[in-house]
Amino acid sequence: MYRLNIDKNELEEIPETTFFENDIKEREHIEEWIRKNPEVLGEDLLIIGHEYDKFEVNERLDLLALDKQGNLVIIELKRDTTGGSVDFQALKYASYCARLNPQDVLDIYSEYIQKHHLNVDAKEELMAFLEVENEEELNAILNTNQRIIIVGREIDKRVLSVCTWLYENSIDIKCITMKPYKLDDQIIMDIRQILPPDKLEDYYISKKAAARDRQISIDQAVSTFLTEVSNFINTQTDYTAHYSGKRDYFVGRKFLNIPWRFVFVYKHRNHTATMFIESDHPQGVELLQKIAVEKTEALRQDLGYPVELVLGAKNKRLHKLVVTLTFHENQPLEDRIRQYTETFVKYKAFLEEVVGQYR
Repeated sequence: MYRLNIDKNELEEIPETTFFENDIKEREHIEEWIRKNPEVLGEDLLIIGHEYDKFEVNERLDLLALDKQGNLVIIELKRDTTGGSVDFQALKYASYCARLNPQDVLDIYSEYIQKHHLNVDAKEELMAFLEVENEEELNAILNTNQRIIIVGREIDKRVLSVCTWLYENSIDIKCITMKPYKLDDQIIMDIRQILPPDKLEDYYISKKAAARDRQISIDQAVSTFLTEVSNFINTQTDYTAHYSGKRDYFVGRKFLNIPWRFVFVYKHRNHTATMFIESDHPQGVELLQKIAVEKTEALRQDLGYPVELVLGAKNKRLHKLVVTLTFHENQPLEDRIRQYTETFVKYKAFLEEVVGQYR
């Protein structure tokens, strides 16, 4: 690293130093720098765990984060040279984290918020960071994969060799160097990603993304069904609901100016489809409960399908008024779509009429 001496019109080298020489500690300083500003690692991360030690084994994870895709990111730090075992240590933590369910992730983040006295709600903060609209979507993307970031002043060649092999075999791992330089009485940090190399990262990402898309590609019948349902809703009704093409469900916008949303689900292999209004807001829940008690039988008769009030699997405050359609095994997809969209129109009209009566 160099600085320009304007008077002499020449570059002067800034001497590299070490964390040890400047009494910079791993836990006291480096962890805190990254915890407070995770963007220095070159991407948008949300720190959700710090020195987490609640695994069954007696080990401590430096930092745990989420990326914008909902993947857990294990951040392993070393003050100077990483040593020859940090890669194995990070892999151990990744294997432990792979077993965490969405509620575990929420609990870890809640503990982190309490530990650092942050005035935020864990679930709301996760939903805002991941840009999802409800708990169903949050649970669907939380911890679907695990990633590793190794940070040190120097990355041991043995570690770099192993990490390169892991990356080339679809383990999402990054190696980043954080080198201090001494400029008068200041410390300047040079932070660089060395794996994957910057020039090749776009290629690596596009190659891996294509492979991942093949792995999670949804059944074509499901995609076609939900795409056609979404098109019908957006063009033939005054409700709005867009399908991304990547899951077996999609979620609509707020309905009737009540904290309600329609959710549309298709399970092709089971030959079933559901649609439901959901809410975990007190106003929306109270109205759903009232309709369930007073109007369920009328709604069953009107639609011709089973109707039931169901609680959320993880969030017991979440209530869903679910309508379930069962199709014949050999029933053409076009007939299924027509049957489903006709039922939605009836369900929507029924709710509009009932809410109008209650108001």
